[in-house]
Amino acid sequence: MENRKTSWWYTAWVLFFTAIMFVGTVFAGLTGFGLISAVFHLVCSLIYVYGWQAIARRSPEVMPKYFLAASALRLMAAAIVLLVFCVVNRQDIERIKWFAIVFIIFYLVILAFDAIFFAKVSNNNKITK
Repeated sequence: MENRKTSWWYTAWVLFFTAIMFVGTVFAGLTGFGLISAVFHLVCSLIYVYGWQAIARRSPEVMPKYFLAASALRLMAAAIVLLVFCVVNRQDIERIKWFAIVFIIFYLVILAFDAIFFAKVSNNNKITK
């Protein structure tokens, strides 16, 4: 039951950070870039937390491998999204530049949050069967 509560808090904080960053992109006039970044990171974070919840319940001893694999998959997915955007918009270098900046900021903020959140969870021994 503790894993569900932790998953709920993780999801709430990810939504909070994503919403703040999206509002920032709206005020900066980069709404489309913020929307793509927000959707990507929300989907990745939800997959990440529900995968974490399942692994923590069934086999907590493999959690370090899960964190490594999930982070690597998220990095590859982010690279693919950036590459697709670059290919689709190859004629507009300015759009590519601003999208990359927005996307990387989203990525780094969520990555830092994940590292801090799951380090605290692991240190507090909240990963239980």
